[in-house]
Amino acid sequence: MRKTSLSIGVVTLLIIGVAVCNAQNRPQYAQGRMGIGFVLGEPTGIAWKYRIDPAHAVDGAIGISPYNQFRMHVDYLWQSRPFEERNLAVHYGAGVALGSGRTYFSSREVGFGIRGVVGLNYLIRNTPLDLFLEAAPIIVLTPTSDMGADVGFGARVYF
Repeated sequence: MRKTSLSIGVVTLLIIGVAVCNAQNRPQYAQGRMGIGFVLGEPTGIAWKYRIDPAHAVDGAIGISPYNQFRMHVDYLWQSRPFEERNLAVHYGAGVALGSGRTYFSSREVGFGIRGVVGLNYLIRNTPLDLFLEAAPIIVLTPTSDMGADVGFGARVYF
C-alpha cells in the first residue's frame, strides 16, 4: 500500500508541477474541461472530473480503501456558485460505487452500491488547479445490503 500511495503521489505532483509551469500566462479561471489528480480518504487514489458545462460535470475516483481493498466510483454532478467568492463552488449529485473488501462491501466479492454526493470546490486563481472536499453516503445493494459513507479531500489539474 505504501508503494502504491507513494507512486500515486509522485505522479500527481509531477503532473501538477508541469501544469502550473505551463499556466503562467493563462487568464484567471482559464481551466480546461478535464481534470486529473488525487483524492485522500475513501478511496485514496486517482480522482478525475469532466466538466460538461458550467453547471454539470461527471467525476470519479479509483483507488484503495482501508485494508488494501479496491474501490471506484462515478458521479453525475450539478454545480453552483452560491457564495460571494466566485472561486468557491458547491457540487451535489448521485452516482455508483464498486468495490471489494471489508469496508462497505462485506466480503471478498465485488460489491455494488449507489451514492449521493455533496461537496465544495475551490478554483485556485491563475492556475489550472482546483481543491475539493466531498462527502457521500452509500447504500450497498450487493452482495449484501449495507450503508456507509465516503469522505475525501483532493486536488486536480485541468487540461
